[in-house]
Amino acid sequence: MLLLSVAQLNGASLYYETYGSGAAIIFVHGHGWTHRMFAPQLDYFSERYQVIVCDLRGNGRSEKLRQSPERVIDVQCLDLILLMNTLGIRQAVFVGISHGGLIVQQMAVQYPERVMAMVIADSFCRSGTATITGKLQVAAAHLSWLSGYAPAELMLPSLRLMYSRWDLAYRELRRNMRDRRPRELYRQRLATSRIDYSEQLAAVRQPALCVVGDYSEYAVHCMKEVAAYLPHAELMLIPDACDPSNLCQPELFNAIVQRFLDEQLERRPSNLPRGERLGE
Repeated sequence: MLLLSVAQLNGASLYYETYGSGAAIIFVHGHGWTHRMFAPQLDYFSERYQVIVCDLRGNGRSEKLRQSPERVIDVQCLDLILLMNTLGIRQAVFVGISHGGLIVQQMAVQYPERVMAMVIADSFCRSGTATITGKLQVAAAHLSWLSGYAPAELMLPSLRLMYSRWDLAYRELRRNMRDRRPRELYRQRLATSRIDYSEQLAAVRQPALCVVGDYSEYAVHCMKEVAAYLPHAELMLIPDACDPSNLCQPELFNAIVQRFLDEQLERRPSNLPRGERLGE
């Protein structure tokens, strides 16, 4: 069963879709992307689970992002909590890609009782401006502001060259380039240039799967760092993939996540029934 809807919550409208039934999995896209980036995951996982995808505030079909960069991630996390309440979901597995992985980390830190397990892919955990990651993130934020108003046709050739081996990822990137919201992308990029979860992750008790494509040594380094800070994490490298690995190698990504879900749902305490929902 597919449900498309818009939820009015937290002073904004949030576009979302739900598929299937069972234990809930919420997929969280990266900044500048939309729920469409999870197309290869929807049919696969909705056969066994309730799959929820949405457009984060400031992206896709959802409300305009008006918050300052300091509040962006907190507000986007609260939106997800309120969406869970609207759907009657007490706990969910969260799968975050790229900057969506930062949202998932914040969810585990701020709302641990709502997170059953988490998958963090092609992401990082700290980007203080004193680090290389932070400097790159700040530069990317400013470049996104400048390039946001440039015709998409000027940037597509370089994207086509970079993603020549991964046509599915390129096609979604091309669509995002043409539908981009530059002011809000700029705010979100600035927000991610200021995060540091390195100390907070040590208190996270949920099981975590860290996934990264092996194309970029730096991306692998960042995800190794995330896995090292999380007490109950495992790291999986996907060969011949870059960010986003779920689009570069969708079948392998799905299989890796499915194995993790099988293991974690088997280990759930007997007093916490599968698919637990509010009011039950």
